[in-house]
Amino acid sequence: MPTLYRKYRPQIFDSVVGQAHIIQTLTNEISANKVAHAYLFSGPRGIGKTTTARLLAKAVNCEKRGEGKFEPCDECSSCQEISGGRNIDVIEVDAASQTGVDNVRENIIENAQFKPTKSKYKVFIIDEVHMLSISAFNALLKTLEEPPAHIIFILATTELHKLPDTIISRCQRFNFKKIPYDIMLKRLKELIKEEGIQMEEEVLDRIINKSDGCLRDAESLLGQILSLDSKNITAKDVQIILPISDAKNVLNFIGYLTKKETKSALDAIGQIVETGVSIDHFCLEMIDALRAIMITQAGLTSATDDYSGEATKKIKELAKENNPSAITDLIEAVMKKRQEIKNAPIPQLPLEVLAVEMNDTVIARSVATKQSLPNSNPPDVIARSVATKQPPVNPTISSATKEPKTIKQTIQSAVSRLTGHHEVKTTMEQVKEKWDDLVNKISENNHSLTFILKMCGLEKMEGGCVYLSVPYALHKEKIEEAKNKKAIEDCLLALFNERIGVICATATPASKELEINNIAAEFGGEVVT
Repeated sequence: MPTLYRKYRPQIFDSVVGQAHIIQTLTNEISANKVAHAYLFSGPRGIGKTTTARLLAKAVNCEKRGEGKFEPCDECSSCQEISGGRNIDVIEVDAASQTGVDNVRENIIENAQFKPTKSKYKVFIIDEVHMLSISAFNALLKTLEEPPAHIIFILATTELHKLPDTIISRCQRFNFKKIPYDIMLKRLKELIKEEGIQMEEEVLDRIINKSDGCLRDAESLLGQILSLDSKNITAKDVQIILPISDAKNVLNFIGYLTKKETKSALDAIGQIVETGVSIDHFCLEMIDALRAIMITQAGLTSATDDYSGEATKKIKELAKENNPSAITDLIEAVMKKRQEIKNAPIPQLPLEVLAVEMNDTVIARSVATKQSLPNSNPPDVIARSVATKQPPVNPTISSATKEPKTIKQTIQSAVSRLTGHHEVKTTMEQVKEKWDDLVNKISENNHSLTFILKMCGLEKMEGGCVYLSVPYALHKEKIEEAKNKKAIEDCLLALFNERIGVICATATPASKELEINNIAAEFGGEVVT
């Protein structure tokens, strides 16, 4: 049995969804018999590039298409052969597996010299064309610029920026877009109607949220759900295949953060982990939602095209309730926490820390809320207070948002236990005194790490951890490798008889310059600018 997206692949232009701006132009050209010699279709995966290319090939070669018409009849032998992939005059090339110049010469350039066997045009559809080598592009260039009259090239790519400008300039360009929520919902409803299945709209909502604007992904997920072999599919039935809607969880979580509802935020994180949702993916979805809120605050509506009506309503509420500077600060905080996830001992820990830290950050409310306060702070004062994590001077806001100290201390204590951070007796001065001993001990088994440790800056001792600074990110990555970090911590344990953690960061630009000069001096050289 064919997959759902192959079973219902559009066979006429009218069936293509979400790309009206492209279909209109192409059909006008076909109707007027003014087809170009080369087309370039670019855009994300699974949104109709290859399908449109095949429809173009069908239309120009259709034996029964009338004058001034653009739709292929889908009945003649040419249309049937192209639909079944059997037409020898429509040649599909997978550039991902045929990247070399020899393949281009044999399969395209030499083949292009011969007239079509039975069709009006010989059509070359080159998929993932960005994968071709530079030599292959150069070989293709002349044929693409001045092809024989019977040749049409259709290039398709998901990474337009990788194509040489010389190739792009010789083609008619069409940029395909992700499929909006409403259009995709309509399409999925048509498919389940064709299949004779009843399905709760919440299930369709989850499918669309998971597909990220890619119709092929949505149809694949729908096909997977239809394999449940039920005539009436509910949200409960697909719980294993599709966890609860990311959009709903993400927007609720953002609301908890901006309103400082720490307990609710921590509970939400726990539920995310229990349902098996990737924390990294959740953070990515959160960044996308915060971006939608930020753009909505600027007065644009395009950012909510991929969201359902309910989610769009929630986005608008959050946009109205929060100051723009608070949202941008939160975006930066989430991006930072996402980077920390890969090195966290517990994947959800950075997100939990963010929920706790939000208690120390005053999130400004909507303009209407600020205007209702007699002595409201101006936007620049509020923005500065957010950036510095200091409450604004207005006592009303300060008293309304401050959490009880005992609760805050309890949460911080729990976080300390989770991270393994604790107070130690060893001081920074003691670490500096014995640092050479530690380096010599490490050098017995790891010479490359020794070189990096000699360049380390010893910054501070805090929370049971020694903070190191290094010139470059690659040095930081080396120290943070599990075996290297353990070796350093074991040496610290042997020297000071207590467990001391290691936290590493890249140095500031000024520190980097100093370190580079020091290294150059050690080797008898100098830095030339």
